[in-house]
Formats: sequence, C-alpha cells, structure tokens
Amino acid sequence: MINNDVANQLQLLIKAVAPPLIEVADTPLEAPKWVPGQRLQAVVLASLPNERFQVMVSDHELDMNLPRNTQPGDKIDLTFVSAQPRATFVLTRDIPQPQGAQTDTKLSQTARFLGALLRGDVPAAGKDQAGVVARAMPILSGPPADVPDLASRLGKALSQSGLFYESHQAQWVAGQRPLAELLQEPQGKLSPRLEIASAPVLQEAATALEKNQLASALTPDRLPVRDQVHPQTTGLVQQQLEVLDGRHVVWQGQVWPGQTMEWKVEEREARQEENAPADATEWQTSLRLHMPRLGNINAVLNLTPKGVQLKLTANASPTVITMKDRQADLQMSMEASGLKILSFAVDVADE
Repeated sequence: MINNDVANQLQLLIKAVAPPLIEVADTPLEAPKWVPGQRLQAVVLASLPNERFQVMVSDHELDMNLPRNTQPGDKIDLTFVSAQPRATFVLTRDIPQPQGAQTDTKLSQTARFLGALLRGDVPAAGKDQAGVVARAMPILSGPPADVPDLASRLGKALSQSGLFYESHQAQWVAGQRPLAELLQEPQGKLSPRLEIASAPVLQEAATALEKNQLASALTPDRLPVRDQVHPQTTGLVQQQLEVLDGRHVVWQGQVWPGQTMEWKVEEREARQEENAPADATEWQTSLRLHMPRLGNINAVLNLTPKGVQLKLTANASPTVITMKDRQADLQMSMEASGLKILSFAVDVADE
C-alpha cells in the first residue's frame, strides 16, 4: 500500500501534469477510513461561495472544489488520494481506464503512470527493480589503495543515479551544487534544452530568476506543454516513489573489474529512548561482497544518534578467524575517525 509520504509526492506530481486535485476545506471530525486508490461515489448537495461545493461522500458532508459546471444533484465518482495534510481526491473519470476501455480523457504518460500507482497496477517487473541502482562500469580501475577515495566514489555513484535529481536541482538553484554535476545525472542528460546550459553567461553567473527558469527547462518531465514525459524518465519516477515508500536504496555493480558489490542504505525509525527526539531516525547501511580468497562477506552498520553498531559476518570459518584477529585494529581506526562504537560483532553468517 502507498503510504502517506508517497501519497504527498503523488499530489505534487499530479498537480504539475494532470487535472487539479480536489481538496477538502476542513477535515471531518470523524476521520473516514479511506485508503489511497479507493473509489467513492459522491452527491453534490449545494453550491458554496468561491466556486466550492457541499458534497456528500460516504455519509460525510465535505466542502470541496469541483469543476465550475457542477450542479447540485450531480453524482460524481471520486478516487481517494491522501488524508494528509487534508482529504484529497481526483475525479475517477480522469484516471486511465483498464486496457481496452474507451475514454475521451487524454492524459500524459506521467498521469497514466500515477493513475496506475493509485490502482496498484504498476507492472511487476518495475516493482522488482524499483529503488535498485545498477552500474555496469567499475568505479575503480583496481583494488582500492585509498579508502576515503573509494567512499567518495561510491557516494558519487549513488548521488548521480537520478533518484535525487529534484533535490539536487533545488541545491543548484540555491548555489549549493554546480551545474556540471546536475547535467551528469540521467534527467539532465535527457533534457531537450541541454544546449542552454552551455551558454557562457551560465558558466559565469546567473541570477536567481535565470536559474529558476533554467531549472524548469532542464526537467525533462516538465516540458512547456506539460503533457508528456521523456519515456526514459518514467522508470526513474517509479523508482523515486518506491524509495520514498520503502525508505531504502540498493546499489549493485562492480567496485573494480571483476569485484561486484551490493550496497543497501535504509532509513529506520529510531528506538524510543529517554531524552530522544520524537522525530529521531536511524540509518542502516550494509555491504555484501564475494571476495576471491575470503568468500562471502557481509557488513552491517547501524548509525544511531548515540553511535555506531557494527556487525561483520562471513560464510567461511577461516575468514571469521582472520576478521576477529584484526577486529581491534579496525575498531581503533574507526574511533580515530571520530566514530563512537557502541557494539562490534564478528560471526559466521547464518546463510
């Protein structure tokens, strides 16, 4: 099920590329137990000032915005989108019909994709790959000699995956990220106005207004007519929504030629402890590698407000013994870097 965070993202995206959302002015005292994607029939009771209408939806009288030609007594079909920050709907007629059905409504590819998300009809293949960043080319030319450089390159590979393009775009507008980095991401490479970015005036400096205008031009799913998306960005939109829903990203690829790695980053709710902030979060990052001599190795780090919890496992007993022999050295190195180690375990993998 799509949670509230993803539903909020759907609202923002639908506003940009599809008919306006129907928003309720005041939340009912008894909150309806509707779920995103649920279809409801409504009856228009009366017209109100400011082009709003009093509508009965499942025994709840709601004040909502509807098309101007709506009349009291009309029956309309609504699809529920989200309860936060207020109850929000779209007209069911504006959501794509099942394959083979006839409809006069012409929707953009993005709107069709969002409609499929609301109905839970996202193709299974897309769901399997959502949130997974795959890289074919190795990050390094050989085994790393500089650990900080490896960490930097891994972070860059994830950052430039396109999953965070909109936030990076906002950073660029605020002068916090160079334009060259923005254009290295998949969306930037697909922009139909990429040549604008090479103008000398943009290389020197640009006003905030110019940056805002160019930001819109560089967003491939927001073309001037706002009725189409680049076909190669649809998968990225799906991945972005799935990352918001699952709160994790998986990177898969070659660290250096012949050495593959799976890297997972996940956001988790922090354990409620005394004096802990109500909105505190924890992060878990894990690595999975198969080394030629050491076999399968897993590393899991839990990053908490109080410090780091580390667990290393391997499927080969000699490898576990080797790691235990060097455990103290690794812990001292991590603490010298400013990390507070709360726990450090080395064990044989359960697999």
